[in-house]
Amino acid sequence: LGGMGKTQIALKFAEEVSNQYAYIFWVDATNEDTILASLKGISSIPEAKNASVDETPEAVLYWITCLSKE
Repeated sequence: LGGMGKTQIALKFAEEVSNQYAYIFWVDATNEDTILASLKGISSIPEAKNASVDETPEAVLYWITCLSKE
């Protein structure tokens, strides 16, 4: 449902916890294509490139899960 403030809640949460995390990734989940495009975009950030992350969604998601263990 539009107009209920979901985005504002997500933004406020991200703002309040930003000092607890090294990264905050925004994934457009409008549809499968936008999810894939968002994950591909994450694979192009310097930190992901330095870690040799492939552009595949699986590789990006795996890399993100590994970040939480560091």
